[in-house]
Amino acid sequence: MWRFESNDHQDIALHDNLINLIIVENGNILLVFSDGFDVVKTHPLNNTQKSKHTTESQITLLNAQFVKGNVFLIENKKHEFDFSELMKKFVYFEVLQFKIENDELYLFGNLDADGLGSETAEIWFSSSDVIFCWNDYSSDAWFEGWPKRN
Repeated sequence: MWRFESNDHQDIALHDNLINLIIVENGNILLVFSDGFDVVKTHPLNNTQKSKHTTESQITLLNAQFVKGNVFLIENKKHEFDFSELMKKFVYFEVLQFKIENDELYLFGNLDADGLGSETAEIWFSSSDVIFCWNDYSSDAWFEGWPKRN
């Protein structure tokens, strides 16, 4: 059970945060951020007046399906992978960008699927809803107060 649950993705920042675990459970896909993600100060559930980093958190994709994934290779080529290939060797996914559109979650970032280093990749999931879940805040977000203006 989570203390905070929200499908307001406009004020969630995933940049430079790691998905460390992917769980499939009762038709849902859970993307676990062991070290948390960032909740912007304008998020309705953040009453601290500062952008904050959470403790362990997750994205719950309800009634979810993996759509596709690509690893970018040299010379503008891509290697498409399926969910079983992803789950076989998954180590982490560092999120650089994300968007939610037309019942799909798109993630762009660095995928480490073998423990030997990361590759630039993109992953799509479809779901009936995307819920961001966390219990508490651990610190200010890395970007809080940056850049400072005079």
